[in-house]
Amino acid sequence: MAFWKGTWLHRLPNTPEGIRVVVDRLAGAGFDMLIPCVKQPSGIADYPSKLARIHPPFQGIDALGICAEESNRAGLAVHGWICVFPEGKDSALLAAHPEYTAQPGPERPRGEAVHGLACPNRPEVQDYEAGLYRELMDCPIAGVSLDYIRYVDGTCYCDYCREDYRRQTGGDLHKLGFFEWNPAAAQDMDVWIAWRCEVINRFVRRIRAMTREHGKELSASVFHYHPNGLQDIGQDWEYWVREGLVDYIWPMNYSCSTLIASKWARNNIASLAGSASGCRLHEGIHRPRAMSTDRWIRHVAAILETGVEGIVIFDYPNLTDDDLKALARLGR
Repeated sequence: MAFWKGTWLHRLPNTPEGIRVVVDRLAGAGFDMLIPCVKQPSGIADYPSKLARIHPPFQGIDALGICAEESNRAGLAVHGWICVFPEGKDSALLAAHPEYTAQPGPERPRGEAVHGLACPNRPEVQDYEAGLYRELMDCPIAGVSLDYIRYVDGTCYCDYCREDYRRQTGGDLHKLGFFEWNPAAAQDMDVWIAWRCEVINRFVRRIRAMTREHGKELSASVFHYHPNGLQDIGQDWEYWVREGLVDYIWPMNYSCSTLIASKWARNNIASLAGSASGCRLHEGIHRPRAMSTDRWIRHVAAILETGVEGIVIFDYPNLTDDDLKALARLGR
């Protein structure tokens, strides 16, 4: 059974020798792609950014550039992974502009941050996040990856969003009242969903134009339970695929239940049935440390039997030598 294999890596080693070990280990096991995180949810960068604060262990070393060189030598593709809208305690953006912090709804005190989220709707925030991707375009990597490309905690109720929603829809974000236990002035829920999804879609289209201009691929890590993500997090990845905005889509199918994970995989395949965009669907698979290699490989095999083209594993540090050997045997 031949299948595509990739893995996320939340933090590259900060030495050339350490990076080489990772690349050679994956290439020797027949992996196709390594996806190292280069901007963390805290807002810190693990590459030589001129915009974001650089994580101290990565100052003076271009770990992503070294990874790209070693991976190109070994035949392993690399996608630089950015956690887009979270801007936590290390954020250069929010340190300079705290007013860009996403604001909670009227049920919580104004000024309380929404899990360190920058308002996805503000043009200045989208400009900053796009600037980080622009910095990666000169690195000899195969592509870049979108993560946290969504609302992290409901929505944002900042003054900019309230005015934008009012201008575009005539509604009031503070008076949505979608649920039967909150009957006050219920507005059309689909209008709200479309408005919020378009905030995220706008950014995806922007990065797609950038990658096309520079000859890079674009991938995206997404929530697995489409279409609920439209309502919960403003993420319409089916639209991205059908419009040709991404080259790879990776639903984060992290259930330890093989039964549930397989059903989710079939649902994801069904969501994209008939799409002619050429986007490749790979299931994001969790590797729990407590699960034996034999049990985990049976889990992977069952998911592959649904018809998905491959898997992306979360994440590299959990992969044992026995895992890699078993994955290589499974791919024969």
